[in-house]
Amino acid sequence: MNRKIFFVVCIVAAGLAIMSCNLVNSFLSKDQETQSTQAALAVQQTSVAVEQTRLAEVEPAEADEPTSPSQADTQIETLEPTREIVEQPTEIEPVVEPESELTFDEWIHSAQILLYDDMYGLGATIVMQDALDGLRLRSNTTNVKDAMGDLLSQLNSATQWDLIIIGAESRDNISGEYFDALAEQMERGASIILEVWYIDDITYGRIQPVMQQCGINFQEDWQREVGDNLNLYLVHLLDPEHPLFSDPNPISMLIPHNVMWYGDVGDFLKVKPDSEARLLGGLLQNDDSKFGLLAECMDGRMIWQTFSTHDYKTQVMIDLWQNYITNTLKARYEYLQN
Repeated sequence: MNRKIFFVVCIVAAGLAIMSCNLVNSFLSKDQETQSTQAALAVQQTSVAVEQTRLAEVEPAEADEPTSPSQADTQIETLEPTREIVEQPTEIEPVVEPESELTFDEWIHSAQILLYDDMYGLGATIVMQDALDGLRLRSNTTNVKDAMGDLLSQLNSATQWDLIIIGAESRDNISGEYFDALAEQMERGASIILEVWYIDDITYGRIQPVMQQCGINFQEDWQREVGDNLNLYLVHLLDPEHPLFSDPNPISMLIPHNVMWYGDVGDFLKVKPDSEARLLGGLLQNDDSKFGLLAECMDGRMIWQTFSTHDYKTQVMIDLWQNYITNTLKARYEYLQN
């Protein structure tokens, strides 16, 4: 009995062993099959990748070939994208503030003034220099006194004169090239005050361009004899309201006093037709077109006095000369501003 049981057990065990081996083989077979399948798939994928690589290398060459004749003849221009224009900021230069303009009262003390007065050395009052001193303008005045050569040199120099004063009272003969130089100074815009009593002697000479530019003409000579009534030599103000008779000093009619000169004592002037010149003082009280002894022209930049300073009251003439100087310098200042 025990043998039978043992035998059965052995058979069963052998069967189980066989079945176990079959199962293992089955699993091994399936695993090998799976590995084989995977290997086959890997080979297939590798082949596909190689084929795709080959096709990729071939396709660009084929794409370069034109698909039609029109495409072959047409060159496609590749347009670069338009760059955005960036506006560069404008460089702003620093604003330079202009120098503040001098007022007339400031400018007058730097004005360049040239003075010639032939009364030096005669013992008489030097009216013109006294007038300048009263205005505190001595320091910016070049005074050549009665030196005619120095006067001509200064007139022809490079100095930009603002005011030129010529007092030819003691019978020196300022003429010819002096008037050439004055004409040039007029062109430069200089102001000029001219005292001259002998126009009748030089009226057809080189003084003419200066007179024509001013707009005045010589009319006739003015004579005085010893013993003449001095009331015949009054100088009437033809425009009493003019600044020449109030700035800075009030001036009334000029009355002869301790006269110095006889014979040829001056000249009468008249205004040219359509001229802007003005007669401001004269022999006739109500006539401002002829018999003039004091004239203004060039927008106030030029004054002609054709009577002698020292035939009238000294202080009155100093005051009048201060007015001449002030007003001609104002005209020069305005000329420079424009």
